[in-house]
Amino acid sequence: MKNAKNVWQCLANGVMRSQQGLTILEENGKTVYRPQELLRAAMHAAAGLHKSGVIRGDRVGILAQTTPTTVLTLLGCWALGAVPVPLPLPMRAMDPRAFIEQSGRRLQKVRAKLLVIPGNLIPMVGDLESTTRLVAAEDLCIQEEPPLEKTGLDETALIQFTSGSTSDPRGVVLSNRAIIANSRAICKRVRVGPKDTILSWMPLYHDMGLIGFFITALSAGCSLILMPPQRFAADPSAWLRALSDYRATITGGPNFSYALSSRILKAGTLGDIDLSSLRLALNGAEPVDAKVLDEFIREGRPYGLKETVPYPVYGLAEATLAVTFPNPGKRYRIDRAPAELDRGRSVVSVGTPLSGIEVRIVKADGEEAMEREVGEVCVRGASVMQGYWEDEQATARVLRDGWLCTGDLGYIDSGELFLVGRIKEMMIVGGRNLFPEDVERCAEQVQGIRKGNTFAFGITTPRGRERLVLVSETRFESPDRALQAAHAVSSAVRREIGVPVREVVLVRAGSLPKTSSGKKRRFLCRDLYLDEKLHAVASSRAAVPGN
Repeated sequence: MKNAKNVWQCLANGVMRSQQGLTILEENGKTVYRPQELLRAAMHAAAGLHKSGVIRGDRVGILAQTTPTTVLTLLGCWALGAVPVPLPLPMRAMDPRAFIEQSGRRLQKVRAKLLVIPGNLIPMVGDLESTTRLVAAEDLCIQEEPPLEKTGLDETALIQFTSGSTSDPRGVVLSNRAIIANSRAICKRVRVGPKDTILSWMPLYHDMGLIGFFITALSAGCSLILMPPQRFAADPSAWLRALSDYRATITGGPNFSYALSSRILKAGTLGDIDLSSLRLALNGAEPVDAKVLDEFIREGRPYGLKETVPYPVYGLAEATLAVTFPNPGKRYRIDRAPAELDRGRSVVSVGTPLSGIEVRIVKADGEEAMEREVGEVCVRGASVMQGYWEDEQATARVLRDGWLCTGDLGYIDSGELFLVGRIKEMMIVGGRNLFPEDVERCAEQVQGIRKGNTFAFGITTPRGRERLVLVSETRFESPDRALQAAHAVSSAVRREIGVPVREVVLVRAGSLPKTSSGKKRRFLCRDLYLDEKLHAVASSRAAVPGN
């Protein structure tokens, strides 16, 4: 990794040091690639891409299922000097037309040369052909040698979309330098190497799954086990069984995955699984709850789980991934937040800045905060993105004088970062980033909802999961008609956006708080909702797991 000039060299050098290579768990078995086999198959995928007209610098959309063909397409892109653009799979509840529209916008935005997609899905998304040429992933691998391109450190290596929303998607542009620097920093802090076995179920279109596990594991020469996220969603116990079966040393997931695991472990239905091989279980991608960590240790202890295994981390796509990690081998640190925040609630440390990364806290007045003073988390270093793809205004809003302004609120104590919330109104629901404007726009298509008068925001459940709430002004005065509209809003958001709504509250016209210039005061609306001060005409509350 040290002398690598691009992501492909970094990965190829690491794979050759791996003891076991890559294993991809599938519905009916598994696919195993030994190191030489993996590199050879990646070359064949690169040859197929080249034959399809892809050259150095071209953007290639990839519908990023956790399958052998997706993995080989990613590797083939980097070998060829092309730029992969991983796209998420359609959510189960999502209308296929909304998925096609969302994916088409992203592909158009980056002017993708083609979209690589499993052949069996082409009939479902055939309408995308009008946007980008579709290529069946299974047809890519050909027995030829591709022209290898030695791209430079500052050339673009990846575009990862961050919004997950239905409009105005932002593509984070990452260079070879940024990805290599971040992967190297993770390896140095976590002390990872060929003796480690990493097991991940995180999606390959998510920065934690792609950068944190896939790229980092292969670059470090680890043995890597990939489990499709659908398998985890259908049966979370499969993750725990796989950790035991493969004697995994490192894994990870969002906070909710550990809450689910604790309940499974407590039920005692897993037999004689053994979690003693685990040394780190990264907890990121959503707020970390100290109670969930404590519960995971308590329920996992009879199965050999050590108290030093839970590993809360912080990062974001705009910094490639990782920003702060704790020092491994110690139990996570819990602090009482400054008194002005939620009556001194418990907050979990997410560690100290990784090598090559600086973190500072900036107050609302632009001055740097003192220790234990809350402000915006700002990041600087080689891992920070080049910018948002062809969006100078959005880039300028977050990159200021070399610093990435994250929109996250936190404070530093003894060098460790503690997160307490977010300035920006973006929500993280079910691991997806949502912008309120997108949800509001969808809700306002329902008859009886006043346009420009819907407020979307997230609330945090006792389990630390963020749930979506909508408050709208309605034209209906009849509670029955208003209730029907509330149900229709919930259904529309689930269908078009692909996430469940915890509650839809409808209020009378003129009830919602705005500034004198007509701007929405979403945080005030959220406070009114939590304090039960909204005078509802009707409300529809869904039975969302984890409420």
